[in-house]
Amino acid sequence: MSKLGCLIWRYVFESGDKKRLAKQVQDLSDLRVIKDIAYLSDGDQGHLLDIYELPDLPADAPVMVNIHGGGLFASYKEVNANFNYEWARMGYRTVSISYRRIPETTLWHQVDDVMAAIRYLAQHANELGINLDRCYLTGDSAGALLSLFVLALTSSEELRDAFSIAETGMSFRAAGLVSIMLDTQRKDLMRAISNVVTCKDDRGKAYEPCLLDPSLLVAAPLPPLFLVTSAEDLIQKDTLKLDGLLTAADKQHELLDFPKGEERQLVHVFSVSYPMYPESREVFDRMSAYLLAR
Repeated sequence: MSKLGCLIWRYVFESGDKKRLAKQVQDLSDLRVIKDIAYLSDGDQGHLLDIYELPDLPADAPVMVNIHGGGLFASYKEVNANFNYEWARMGYRTVSISYRRIPETTLWHQVDDVMAAIRYLAQHANELGINLDRCYLTGDSAGALLSLFVLALTSSEELRDAFSIAETGMSFRAAGLVSIMLDTQRKDLMRAISNVVTCKDDRGKAYEPCLLDPSLLVAAPLPPLFLVTSAEDLIQKDTLKLDGLLTAADKQHELLDFPKGEERQLVHVFSVSYPMYPESREVFDRMSAYLLAR
């Protein structure tokens, strides 16, 4: 039933996003777009990435790597296109990563996918123009969760050994996490994922506790984090939980928590889905200032 539930929710998520994106088509003549770079050469749609940048971007420009959301079961990189166009227009060389989805795969493989994508960027940094000295990471919802895994694994050899995942050759100076989906054992509308984020191959492995309770990742060395949520975020409690854990662990971070919107609903990942909102502009500006100061 969990697998069927994931597929039903995939249809719901992707149908809504398709309608939204159809209304948000942009003129991209001001950007250089490189689409569908295969970071693993197996023909899987989940193993592609895009790069967006201004045509005259200098070689030392900051790099923004983005991991999209979708509950771990829906969407590919295209769902975050408008969000990533904004980062590119702000002067970041912007990389948008896809990954495989549950229930066809599991959370360990999704973590392995995004780590492989980042490893590819490091290995091909010269040809892709990736400035390895100024790399930042952002993700929303499930993408923010995967970003937290990336940050923890990047900084901890012990965790990489536990996950049997090699280092990437890239580190991040700071990261922005938008409306993180921190918990994988859910009791809410997303409970369909709870039984399919792991499989029998994960049982008893050293990394299994982190898949079942990603809050354990806070114990790893982490770069400074900029957290975003809102009163109308349906999983606001996840971001507030992470904020509390980071505070208790004395980890450097900042929380931007919007109250209920007066002129519009500031829903889950609103700054990603509706980057034209004034409040979304505030997210971009404050997150960018926070990241570039690190």
